[in-house]
Amino acid sequence: MKKKVLAALMVGAMVAGLAGCGSKADTTTTTDTAATEETKDDAASDTEAAGGSYKIGVLMKTMSDTYSNKLGEAIQSYAKETYPDSDLYLMDGQADVAKQISQAEDLIAKQVDVIILNPQDADGSAQVLDLAAGANIPVIEINTETTRTDYVSYIGSNDVQAGEIMGNFVMEQLGEEGGQYAILEGEMGQSAQLLRYEGLENTILADDKYECVATLSASWSRDKAMSTTEDWLGKYPDLKAVICENDDMSMGALQAAESQGRDLILIGTDAIPDALQAVKDGRVAGSVLQDANTQASTAVDVAVKVAAGETVEERYDVPFQLITIDNVDEYIEQ
Repeated sequence: MKKKVLAALMVGAMVAGLAGCGSKADTTTTTDTAATEETKDDAASDTEAAGGSYKIGVLMKTMSDTYSNKLGEAIQSYAKETYPDSDLYLMDGQADVAKQISQAEDLIAKQVDVIILNPQDADGSAQVLDLAAGANIPVIEINTETTRTDYVSYIGSNDVQAGEIMGNFVMEQLGEEGGQYAILEGEMGQSAQLLRYEGLENTILADDKYECVATLSASWSRDKAMSTTEDWLGKYPDLKAVICENDDMSMGALQAAESQGRDLILIGTDAIPDALQAVKDGRVAGSVLQDANTQASTAVDVAVKVAAGETVEERYDVPFQLITIDNVDEYIEQ
């Protein structure tokens, strides 16, 4: 039986939110560069023994932003190549938590064996766990987390670490003299937004030498980030840096800065292709790699093992990596 990859396209809206600048005690997180291969090996071990034919449901929070689209496509591609006898049902929540919950009900009606959940909202998407539990369907979470802990396994990266990497990098770029910066946040209430901001609180927001003049959600959107940065450039003539919680927003901030002839220190997270090229060209200071391919392959391997009744780890962490002009060539061809 050939794999059937089904995409359910829904209509939704993204909602912007506000958050203030804040700080708390400084902590640091180190990156283990060998951990990615270990994660792959741990998740893939014994998957051949799992075998069988399974129905795997995938609930993506959205397929509209660049990273989420890459993650969803990587899930589909890996599942098709590695488990051709299983069926994958991938649904696009279009950034609407109500749609994601409705799509969970659809997957339950299809009697899937396991659900891979990429939550739209840390609180709201937790209802998927209740629905699945009622149908005795195990859930694993990928990339973003709900506030609940009763899912079987989580596959993703430590978003606090991403925030710390960005905060430390901008502090280094601004130097001991300090300076003004602003923060473009993602969709408010999603775990990536909450935890990346926490990483910034642990670093640059905790140091008074650096002045946070504005923090605003651009909902992971390039267009919203561009318009917000345009406003900031008008309000803050001494603005030196913009920290972006994803690379789509850093690309929007770059468009705004270049249109006004302003030189800003910009950094984002995800290492999407145009951000990597901008780093190589010296137009963006850096990006933080979030490894979509490893997250995707690990999640599918774990889902198959769970469907087969095997024991899996509670967490599979895929480390972030800082990319600058010094090492971008190592990543730009991937």
